[in-house]
Amino acid sequence: MNTSEGNLDRLLLFQHEHVYTLGRGADENNLVFLEDGCKEKSRLSRTARGEGSARLCSNKDVTVLRKSGQLLLFDNNPISKKQANEPVMAPNGATIFRIERGGDVTYHGPGILVCYPLLDLRRKPYKQDLHWYLRQIEEVVIQVLALHGIQGVRDEEDTGVWVNGKKIAAVGVSSSRWITTHGFALNIFPDLSFFDTSVIIPCGIRDKGVTSIEKELTISKTPSIYRVALDTVACFQQVFGVAVEIGDNLH
Repeated sequence: MNTSEGNLDRLLLFQHEHVYTLGRGADENNLVFLEDGCKEKSRLSRTARGEGSARLCSNKDVTVLRKSGQLLLFDNNPISKKQANEPVMAPNGATIFRIERGGDVTYHGPGILVCYPLLDLRRKPYKQDLHWYLRQIEEVVIQVLALHGIQGVRDEEDTGVWVNGKKIAAVGVSSSRWITTHGFALNIFPDLSFFDTSVIIPCGIRDKGVTSIEKELTISKTPSIYRVALDTVACFQQVFGVAVEIGDNLH
């Protein structure tokens, strides 16, 4: 991405395999299938680190699909199968890790577009303000949904983007020295059974459900991941005021 200062930031777009993740401060009790005192629950605790824990290490063994240019796109699973720490397994076969983003427990999988902007908020036109950044991310999602005739809104109490009282996009951001990591996950056509409250309390919110673009569309055809990815790039440019060059291997 070209900013007003000529810096090249990055925007990563991909799908995960089936995985649950807990943010830094997430309550492992929101994995409702785990019994108190069990080994798996202790491996996911906020204090568990190092060997034997289920805390996900940074994956440095990734494939860059474009060697030069302003946008890097990854279509491989960003969670390496060579991690030193083994995941906890959910009853439905999904892996579970604790990671270093904000937010509580959520699910990523096929049919969900995950967007991770890597931005230097110290540079213009950005602001050194994580609250501003989070609201900008939500605005990107709201504008993407509008392109498909869906009215997404913010919630006064909870982060993310909502449609008719149900969450359609989870937002979990983090930064180090004002360099952002993580981002948002937009439900396009996932298997919503992975959000079932017999397994997790999505985002730690007990009284609100989860929805998807597929579920909210009543007439038009559900868009592909590719289509929504292109829409995300376009809306990201508009909301953040940056120029984005799309990598060669968006598919």
